[in-house]
Amino acid sequence: MADEMISMQVKNLEEVNDYLKKLPEDSFDDAKLIFQKAVLAADAKVKLRFSSMVIKSRTGNLMRSLRTSVTGTTLKTLRASFHSVANVAGTKITYAPMQEIGGTVKAIDKYTGVPGGPYLNIPVFSNLTPAGVMRKSAKMLFDEGAHIHKSKAGNWGVFLGSKMMMVLKKEVTIPARLGMVDAANDQIPTILSGLRDLIGED
Repeated sequence: MADEMISMQVKNLEEVNDYLKKLPEDSFDDAKLIFQKAVLAADAKVKLRFSSMVIKSRTGNLMRSLRTSVTGTTLKTLRASFHSVANVAGTKITYAPMQEIGGTVKAIDKYTGVPGGPYLNIPVFSNLTPAGVMRKSAKMLFDEGAHIHKSKAGNWGVFLGSKMMMVLKKEVTIPARLGMVDAANDQIPTILSGLRDLIGED
């Protein structure tokens, strides 16, 4: 698991394994093709969430981290996997599990000098593109002379001139939205149907 952050594998599923046990070994190639089509369909379903903006991506690395594989040389060892790798072109991808299952991210060590800190910096409307992608990072803002002070509403923020670019928060809640597990589970009936056809069952 060192190279994977999140994984959904079609294996050890009793009903799937039962059908695999009924198949003659010479049907391996056909069974492997069924598995390949299933993981590619799951992959396509999740990537559609990026193109439809259900998931807004700044770098595209999360989508590029998604991988599919079908391994094994016999029906007994046949395995299909739909997963996210932990590294894309030298960039660590640590947030796939959070995007998949959701959760709360709490400030740890940033903005400790600000009263009430530490804080997370969250881009606000003026620092977002129409697609909701952050325009400028905190480093870029501070390089341009940004400063920290309270807004009229009493919230600490990062300001560029008089315009708030980021609001400082103690924590943020990330909803579950990647949908890898659901997409993989949705393919199980398709796999079973394909295996039944190989066996010749109605």
